[in-house]
Amino acid sequence: KSWTRSIGSLLKEDKTMETVTAKKEKRILIVEDDENLNRLISYNLSKGGYAIESVYDGISAKDKLVKDIFDVVVLDIMLPGIDGFRICEFIKENPAAYKTFVVVLTARAEPLDKIYGNIIGADYYLTKPFSVAKLMDIIKELTTIRDKEFSVGTGDGREKTS
Repeated sequence: KSWTRSIGSLLKEDKTMETVTAKKEKRILIVEDDENLNRLISYNLSKGGYAIESVYDGISAKDKLVKDIFDVVVLDIMLPGIDGFRICEFIKENPAAYKTFVVVLTARAEPLDKIYGNIIGADYYLTKPFSVAKLMDIIKELTTIRDKEFSVGTGDGREKTS
């Protein structure tokens, strides 16, 4: 009987998993010219359940962003073609994409670079070397924010229940 209960609970877990995976996958664009780092980030995020697309330069990033909308863009600053600051500005000025979260991931750690990233609309500025776990946490937090719908005008900050 305990064996039957185990299978029953596994089936119950399977149904729960189906419900979870039935949710819309979050789309993430990785813009990183270091091929190994791009693959490392892509691998970890895809294992985390995200739909990943990768590009290796600013021109390809802009082309992708013209055609598609992403939930999050992980963006290096020092890119061939068009630098990451210009790509971030393009995202935040684009009426179709301005709600896309931008996570800057760069070796540029100077305070002025961070301030400039903030001014042009980067949602998070993470410097290299970095922890993949930290990047995953940031992306999870940002995509969770997108999923929540807050009531407007009540002033209480509670989630909308209807």
